[in-house]
Amino acid sequence: MATTKGEIVEQFRCQAIREAAMRVVSRKGYDHVTVQDIADEAGIAKGTVYLYFRSREDVLEKTMSISFEEFHILIRDAIGRGGTFRECVEQVVKAQLDYFEQQQEFFRLYLAMAEPLGERRLRKHASYRTHIAQLVTMVEAAAEKGEVRDAPAERIAIALASVIRDIGLQRMTEKNKRPLEADVAFVRDFMCPG
Repeated sequence: MATTKGEIVEQFRCQAIREAAMRVVSRKGYDHVTVQDIADEAGIAKGTVYLYFRSREDVLEKTMSISFEEFHILIRDAIGRGGTFRECVEQVVKAQLDYFEQQQEFFRLYLAMAEPLGERRLRKHASYRTHIAQLVTMVEAAAEKGEVRDAPAERIAIALASVIRDIGLQRMTEKNKRPLEADVAFVRDFMCPG
C-alpha cells in the first residue's frame, strides 16, 4: 500500500503504463508492440516507461500478471460455489465468458498471448498455469466423486480453458451474439455430456 506522495504517483504511473500496454497489445498483437507504442498510448515520454519498467518484456509480463489477478479470483469464486462437476463447469464458463465480455482489453491481451507463435509463451506463463491449476483442482474433485471419466485432469482442464477461450473469441467477433446462457449451456454440455 502506497503511503508517500511519491509512492502514490509511482503506482498511478505504473497502472497507466500497464493499461496503455493492454490497449496497444489488444490492437497490434503481442509481438508487434514497442515501448514507444506504449509510451505514446500513455501520453508519456519513452524514457518515463524505463523509470518504472526494465524492458518491453517487463511491462508486458507485469501487465499480464496483474491483469490475471482479478480473473483468478473470479474463477476461484465460481469454483468455490461448489455443486456437481456439471454445475461447476457451468459456473466457470458463465463467469469467464461474462468477464471476457466486460473486460475486452484483458481478453484481447489473453488472446494475443495465445497467438500461434505465442501459444508456447501462454502455456509457460505463470498466470496461465495458475488458471489451469484452478481448473485441475475442480476436475480432480469431480474425479474423486466419480463425476468425470478417467482421463488426465490437466488435459480436461486445458480442453475446458481452450473451449471457453475460443467461444469467447467467437462471441467477440459475431455481429448477432447468441445469448450468453446459450453459449454457457453449449460448453457445459460439450464438456459434460449426458
